[in-house]
Amino acid sequence: MSNEIQRLKEGSESRSVLIIDDDPELAESLGRILNVFFKECIIASDGEEAYELFRSRTEKNNPFTLVITDLELPKMGGLRLIKQIRAQSAYQRILILSAHDEAEYMAEAIRLDVEGYLIKPLSMPKLFESLEKIFSAPLHNIPHTTFDNDPITGWKSFQELANRIQTLESPPFTLLRIRVNHLNNIFKFVGDVFANEYIVELSALLQSISAESKGEFYRIATDEFCLVLEGNVIEFASKMAVSMISVARYFHTSEKGIVLNSTLSVGIAYGKEHLLLHSKLSLEKVSDHIGGGYSVYSLSDQDETSALLKSREILRMIFDALHEENIVPFFAPIRDTHNRDIFGYESVVKIRNSDHLYGSETFRSIALDMGQMGMITRSIIRHAFELIPTLVPRKPIFLALSTMELNDESLLSYIQFWAQRNAIRSSDICFHIVDGDKIFQNTTLLHIKELQANGFKIMISEFGIGQFNLLTLLSLRPDFIKFHPELIAKTDNPQICFILSKLVEITHHIGAKCIAQGVSDEKQLELIKDTNCDAFCGSLAGNTFEVAHE
Repeated sequence: MSNEIQRLKEGSESRSVLIIDDDPELAESLGRILNVFFKECIIASDGEEAYELFRSRTEKNNPFTLVITDLELPKMGGLRLIKQIRAQSAYQRILILSAHDEAEYMAEAIRLDVEGYLIKPLSMPKLFESLEKIFSAPLHNIPHTTFDNDPITGWKSFQELANRIQTLESPPFTLLRIRVNHLNNIFKFVGDVFANEYIVELSALLQSISAESKGEFYRIATDEFCLVLEGNVIEFASKMAVSMISVARYFHTSEKGIVLNSTLSVGIAYGKEHLLLHSKLSLEKVSDHIGGGYSVYSLSDQDETSALLKSREILRMIFDALHEENIVPFFAPIRDTHNRDIFGYESVVKIRNSDHLYGSETFRSIALDMGQMGMITRSIIRHAFELIPTLVPRKPIFLALSTMELNDESLLSYIQFWAQRNAIRSSDICFHIVDGDKIFQNTTLLHIKELQANGFKIMISEFGIGQFNLLTLLSLRPDFIKFHPELIAKTDNPQICFILSKLVEITHHIGAKCIAQGVSDEKQLELIKDTNCDAFCGSLAGNTFEVAHE
């Protein structure tokens, strides 16, 4: 990470950024981060103030290197602000930072040709990735005025394409979205003049190939063109794409001994609704190999888009649940194997949304992918600690942690704060490491040891199948292990039952206790008893339950 930061700092003395957000704390925090990469960080709290700052700087021929804006702003909304900026400057680099991840916002962002769309709370790797892309792209020394046509190719602009597609009277179109692969490298290594000469000749070549189609070209980004054809002509468009790719592969131009060439990737889509989004998705499916290629947005892709929209709905639900404190801890009983008394309670995460409850199987993978699981876990820790004093009988609580969450260096202090506030003894809390196969990666083991040193208990789960082994037991010395449900399901096999009894014996030898996961009937429980396993959970132990706040 330090090397990446050093690389991004190069050239910072000439950069400026405009940050627009009505949350002053967030804006100031982002400003402190960006001060490392920009000489000048200006903050605006509403859309009108931001536009005046942008317009004033542009008129003085001192435009911002980057504009970062929220979507929900006072006086002038973020999307309207971006449209006004685009009307004055076709090349202003813009990043959106928003809590919204819904389809219409994403599609509109693509239509407005922003450099990136970042989701709150901000992920540093995503921010750095966007900055690297922006900083490595070629700079355009083109006056910041409205262009009817692109000055290099003579083609119409992205805004005119968007307006044409959105016109109510317009018919559906077939759209070829054409990317000149690695064009940024050409700009970087040979400069704007030679690279633009290459674009002039390449665009003329593409126009000659498509002459019989009577289609219209648009330049929608530095390295992307669009060709619009009337009607549903997917087969014709595919043949044209093949011709373009083949010719571009061997086309080159030279200037003062420098030979310039590239390849094309083409995404094809038909329709009117979400046409730009579908062509973008189609383009991204083209493998970035040496010869270029093309892809057509198909009916099966619609299923993928539907799944994508569903994922965004779930992400929206997560954001709403965090904001409205609808992350709800339920508790599942763990019982003593021999007398069935309460051994402990396992905290189960659910989200309440419109009187419905959703389990972690609905949202966990999306929450992990989008970096939200840490926020959910913190919410569960806080709420569970508030509810522990009301549980009868008072027994240990098992709370799930992933190794990703464990690597949050501030987590321990957060846990200690809420434990002290609710008079919870650390020995009453056991953290359940849900992906223990990653324990030995990075600094995870050190953080687990730190929890243990502060008196908290540790459990590893799904033992007996997969990555877990005796080395994990000896290195970690957990307080509990939970046997994998697939192992428990096979206890009617005498050999499996014998192996399980030996694993219990080894676990007891290092001072840990054993929990059988997924016990569902009396016969299974009797077999578990014979192995001398300490406790069990599953449907036979009882249903999950909610504890109401007093």
